[in-house]
Amino acid sequence: MEDWKKYLHQTKPVTQLLKDSIIVIDTNVLLAAYQWREVTVNEVLNALQKIKDEKRLRIPLQVIKEFSRNRPHEIQQRINDLDTLISKLQKEKPLIERVPMLEGKDSLKVIEELRANYNKAVKDYRDGLINLRDHLKELFYNDHFLDKIMKLAEGTILLPEQTEQDLEKEAKERFKLKLPPGFKDSSKEENSAGDFIVWSSILQLKSNVVFVSGDKKPDWVYQDSKKNPITARRELVEEFFIKTGRDFAHITPKDFITSLNPAVSEHVKEDLINYKTINQQNLSRKDKENINNDPFLKYQMVCERISFLIEELCIKNNITIGESVYTNLVSLVKRRIISEGIRDEIEFILKINKDLQLSIMDGLDVHFAIRLGEQCIETLTAYLDFLDF
Repeated sequence: MEDWKKYLHQTKPVTQLLKDSIIVIDTNVLLAAYQWREVTVNEVLNALQKIKDEKRLRIPLQVIKEFSRNRPHEIQQRINDLDTLISKLQKEKPLIERVPMLEGKDSLKVIEELRANYNKAVKDYRDGLINLRDHLKELFYNDHFLDKIMKLAEGTILLPEQTEQDLEKEAKERFKLKLPPGFKDSSKEENSAGDFIVWSSILQLKSNVVFVSGDKKPDWVYQDSKKNPITARRELVEEFFIKTGRDFAHITPKDFITSLNPAVSEHVKEDLINYKTINQQNLSRKDKENINNDPFLKYQMVCERISFLIEELCIKNNITIGESVYTNLVSLVKRRIISEGIRDEIEFILKINKDLQLSIMDGLDVHFAIRLGEQCIETLTAYLDFLDF
């Protein structure tokens, strides 16, 4: 081939390449399992096993490292999501406290019965969420998905040809030139060279390659107006062809699975689209930073967390949850679960919450309450950890 023609090379359609090419999977495909329904996870595992049986599956060692590093955070995030949901569940107080003039009325009795049923439903729902959360905690030492990944990865690992230090050095040089992939991660404090290290592993392959990834960053793919991937960047296709004489293509998990199984359910398709990659989750962490920068929002979250932990202590000690957090505090002190000093501090924090609603407090009060509240959270968490131990 004349030298200039390599710049005008056109790859085959990805649907055609899928039939006989090497399939390389990205880290986000594995991590997404902790956000998908079981039916979706099984669909993906079955597809990857089929590819492996055809001796066409490859997993870069870098992908395994990133999966191992980020897997605990994925599980932790799911636990935190449930904690947030649980903390928002609130029982309804007796209506007589709001409208005492209705005492003795038949209409109030009917409403009170409905309130009691509602509170029971809330408790049952809460108990169910707590059981789910405890099940998630078990994944740290009993994870069937991890076992399946270990079997799937056996005999498919792509080892790097260079040392990690050499690859990181090369990545920095490419970042300066804005060469894809990975230059969008150049500012990351950790694993900034991760995408390039994966790419360097792909460049070792001497056959057509389809890269299955949920990464939508413009240093991997071209995007449509809705930021959905269209196809792999020209620079990547060109570099791969110049080095190997073969074709490289990028495909999303959804397109990968539906190409192999067009009859897949709509629920599975929905899962394959609606999940957050590592980079997207890093963006959500910025939202948390915004909360940290807003003391009033952070203070409200501290109060919610304290209320949640107090109810947790009641449940762990077989104490009937009362009508208010103050009732629960009294019960915990009587049983000597918490000290009177901790109770006084929590009541002080909650008093500030009332003052906040009445707009009779300033920023200094809020910052002090946050610091005190965080100390109380640590103490209450320690009590719970002791009970679990």
